[in-house]
Order: sequence, then C-alpha cells, then structure tokens
Amino acid sequence: MPSNLGGCLARYPRTVSIERTYLYLPRRAKPSQACPKYPMEVQSSRLSPSQVFLDNYHFHLSSRKSLTVTITSTTNKKIMQFFQLLVILAASAWPVSAASCHPFPPSVIEFSAGFQQPNPPRIQAEYQTNFLQHKWNQNLSHITTGFIKNSPSQNFVRADEAYDGGLASSLFNYANTTDDGLVDNILTTYDSQSSTPTVWQGFVNSNFPLFPEDILITYGAAFGGLVRRRFNADLVAAWDIMYQGLIPVTVYVNHCNVMVGQDYFSPVLRTRVVTEYFNIEVGSKSLVSRYHE
Repeated sequence: MPSNLGGCLARYPRTVSIERTYLYLPRRAKPSQACPKYPMEVQSSRLSPSQVFLDNYHFHLSSRKSLTVTITSTTNKKIMQFFQLLVILAASAWPVSAASCHPFPPSVIEFSAGFQQPNPPRIQAEYQTNFLQHKWNQNLSHITTGFIKNSPSQNFVRADEAYDGGLASSLFNYANTTDDGLVDNILTTYDSQSSTPTVWQGFVNSNFPLFPEDILITYGAAFGGLVRRRFNADLVAAWDIMYQGLIPVTVYVNHCNVMVGQDYFSPVLRTRVVTEYFNIEVGSKSLVSRYHE
C-alpha cells in the first residue's frame, strides 16, 4: 500500500467516507506509491496483517483482506464514523476454516465454453448474523436492520430488529406450523412513545424463513450464476427456489457454503424483500433462544 497513505488521508481529515467494505486483490497487485489526485481512491494491496488509521480510528485487517477508501468532497463526520463502524463489523474474520472453502470452478462462469450447472450444495445452516432488509410493495416501504439467529436443529428463527421509531424481537417457532405454511410467531415490540413493550402471538407468513442445510437440494435449486453482493469481497453463488412451492426465493451462498443473504418476491401485492447479511458466525454453540431457555 502507499507508504504515505496516512499523509494522503491527512490532507482531507474530515472528508473520509467508506465506499465499500473490503476486497480481495491479486497477490501480485502493485499499489500506487503516490497520492492520487483529489477526489481520490486509495487501494491497498494484500495486507499481512496491517492497520489503517482514519481520523483517529484504526482497522485491523486480516492477511487476506484489504480496504478501499474513497475521499469525497463533503461528508458529515458522524456519518463517516457510522460507516467506519460498519467496516469494522463487515471486515470481521470469517469464522469458517479455510480448509472447508473451495473457489468456484471456471465451469460455473456464465457464457463460458465449458459451463456446467453445479449441483446445489448443503449450506452451513446453524448461524447468527447481522442483517439489513428492505421490504416494499404497493402499500409500503420498510427498511430495518438487526440480528438473526437461524437454528434448524432447534426449529426456530429469531430476529431482533430496529426500524424507524421502534424495536422488535420476533421468535418464529417452526415446530408449530399450519398446513398452509404459517408459522407460530411471538412478537415483542418497543415503541418510542411507550414505556412498556407490546407482546403478540399468532401465525404469520414469516419474512425470515428457516433455512435447513439441505434446503437447496430439497427444493431442486436452479443455479443463478455468480453475482456481487454487498459486504462480500468475492462473487457469491445465486440459487433460485420456489419456497413452499409458492414464493420465488433467491439464496446467496459464498464459496464456503455460508449463506450471505436472500431475496424473494410475491406477486399478490407486488412485494419484494431484499435481505443482506454481514458479520456472520457459523455454528450452533451460541444459538440459544430465549424460547428454549
């Protein structure tokens, strides 16, 4: 990386924003040694490991990660700090052994002469993750962020989320479902105008499906190609299924078979839901729901 990166950034100490979280660069990448012209983009080569200091904040990056920083003309300092925090979260070490991860083969690249549709993989289904979600239809636009726990072994999904003016915690008990696919849901909400929570229980069509490890195999998923997703340095695989035989869902899986997000749509109200994961932890040790305590 440029030896004078700190000096480059010091020229614009209050105008640093984060455009992307991290990216992989070729082992032989040769970074520029001079400060790019303003406005500028500074890219580091593979770090081994290193620290980058931005406005009294530092990011410790693993040996396989590097950081892209964009200098803009006017960026509010509070917004800058928020995005710096997102980068710290998104650049957390991937808790999957490198030995269990294999690069996508050339045969899955669209329009390549040797293309062959791969078989759907088993995903690492016990996980917890931060998420961003945007749901919209002809009646609403709803953006939320929070934390998901997905545990097929315990038949539950728990989603804690924050949105405009409120907090909510939903426990979806997939051990108790109806014949038409509705799920038992305990919803606890906290409104900014109230000092006490509201608790509701009933059967719902969940925005947070339970994803067992064989879901792509069971539904005969069609390979949707390699695509870019936010918070992921590399391309990820898109897999298309008809969830419950009714709802078109695209599941995004990285080269370690870790799910990194999912999208779906429903034609009745022209509904679309985009869900993106970051800061993912795989494994069942910490997946304990209050429902099962």
